[in-house]
Amino acid sequence: MAMRGERLRFWFPVAALLVLAVYSGQKLVRAHVDPEVSAPKYSFEAKVPARRGSIYGSYGSDSPLAKSVPYWEYHLDPVALTNAVVRRKHEPPRPKLAIVKTIADALGLDYQRVKKMSENTKNRYQFLKLSTDPDAHRTLADSKLVAGVAIEGKQVRQYLHGRSLAHVLGSVNAEGIGSTGLELLFNRELSGTPGVVRGMKDARGRELYDKRIISIDPQSGCDIYLTIEPNIQFEVEEHLKWGLAEYGAGSGWAIVMNATTGAIYALASYPDFHPLNFGKASESAKLNRAVGFNFEPGSVMKVITVAAAIDSNPKKYGPFTTYRTNRDDNNYYKLPGDGSHVWDPTITLTHAIVHSSNIVIGKLAFDLGPDVLYSYFTRFGFGQKTGIELPGEQYGILPNPHKKTWDLASRSRAGIGQFVAVTPIQLISAYQAIANNGVRMKPYLVDRIVGADGTILKQNEPVEIGRPIRPETARTVRTMMLDVASPKGTARRAALRGYSVAGKTGTAQKAERGHYLPGLYRASFCGIVPATDPKIVILASLDFDKKTLYHQGGNSAGPVFKRIALAAIRYLGIEPDRPDELGAYDSEDEFDRLLDERAAKYGMVNDD
Repeated sequence: MAMRGERLRFWFPVAALLVLAVYSGQKLVRAHVDPEVSAPKYSFEAKVPARRGSIYGSYGSDSPLAKSVPYWEYHLDPVALTNAVVRRKHEPPRPKLAIVKTIADALGLDYQRVKKMSENTKNRYQFLKLSTDPDAHRTLADSKLVAGVAIEGKQVRQYLHGRSLAHVLGSVNAEGIGSTGLELLFNRELSGTPGVVRGMKDARGRELYDKRIISIDPQSGCDIYLTIEPNIQFEVEEHLKWGLAEYGAGSGWAIVMNATTGAIYALASYPDFHPLNFGKASESAKLNRAVGFNFEPGSVMKVITVAAAIDSNPKKYGPFTTYRTNRDDNNYYKLPGDGSHVWDPTITLTHAIVHSSNIVIGKLAFDLGPDVLYSYFTRFGFGQKTGIELPGEQYGILPNPHKKTWDLASRSRAGIGQFVAVTPIQLISAYQAIANNGVRMKPYLVDRIVGADGTILKQNEPVEIGRPIRPETARTVRTMMLDVASPKGTARRAALRGYSVAGKTGTAQKAERGHYLPGLYRASFCGIVPATDPKIVILASLDFDKKTLYHQGGNSAGPVFKRIALAAIRYLGIEPDRPDELGAYDSEDEFDRLLDERAAKYGMVNDD
């Protein structure tokens, strides 16, 4: 009995080990012959990103500005391909070589190459191809046709015009989430609703499409249609870059706006960036100066000051109201100078705009006082966001006289565009109100948002946001601005043959830490075309970071405005209101030469 017990104690562990060995061996064998085992069962549930919506200009869906293209990354697993059973119902299993040919044909690959890859079972996950072909994806994801192909779905965001409109469109990050511009502001609408997938993954985390359990398709994101006119946008960018190079400016911005609706036809800011390389761009390039930059506007603000005076007290102020041009006037405190300009002893408010007299508009601002100026500046939208559909918009700087006292110097300087700061979009919006007979419209870029099924989810309409001045005031001020872009004014180089221009120059000395920088300026020209029946408003500005000869608004920003205006007129089909000028000159060069000759006769050889 003792001997028998010892034998049992000996053979029992041996038998257990034998059973374990047989079981393990059986599992190993099955791993090579059973397709269910050769494809490891790692269950997962994941969201499937939706196709990101596209962004279009005013031309519609035939001309996208930004769109997402789906693509798939394919890898071959020779072990899964060898061991899988692939067949349709009531049909025999497909031979391995037939599957190989299907893979090669779907991806446009050489059959012999794919066949060789399928025989290399030591390398289980071999790269096949990146493809955007939906037909290839449908074929390779069909478990009744193909096995052994791991597929990873991705999207690539394309910006069809490269750097163009970079600050408007913005960019997406590596995860496809909007990081700036419209991509950021409308990320939720563009992103859509992700789908859901539940199934199996291989050992390397790649989905096995033939093991998919649940698949809920994603819903594509909405498409956004803009008011941007692509041809005008192209011209604005080209002419702004020309102005930067021609006059030696370090940065600049330009905006073209519909005079009656507030719709934006073009918006550019330089330096810029490529949307696909936003992360590598400098902070200066990332800044959208058209909406996110505060600056002292300089003399372009004089028009707003005159409008405030005429509207607040039309019996006292008008086009022919006169002021003395002497600076040493005991009735005023530290009047701003007029540089080298020499005027008549007394000039009208109209001449003060045309000649850009700091002293006269300074006296006018002093007389109006902080309360009146602040009230009208606020009505015109300064010191507050316009609400344009772009992130990063700034408020500007407009001190409230009831909270912060305007000193005596500020009373005169605010009226000539010092002491206050504005954004470019605020400035052009104020001029739009003058163009639109006193009705200020909300600037907007987005025309409509359309769902993936074609349903219009949002349709923007022009929105009135204020009436800062009476219609008659607006018409009067536009008339007073007419000679600025003429031989008599500070911007003869902004004159348009055949069209009246109601505009104003600005040459603002740059400030830093409370001190003005000698020789450094920001030059601007803002104009309404045609002045008699306004259709568009254009702002062009150049920011100089070094001393240059042509830093004045009329000499640098004026010509940029003119080039942009001629292009906008052409594309929008705006009829001339001075058609007699069209036949009087053979070319723009002849027209410009005559203006220069007349300017010399008037003594206007130095532009503001």
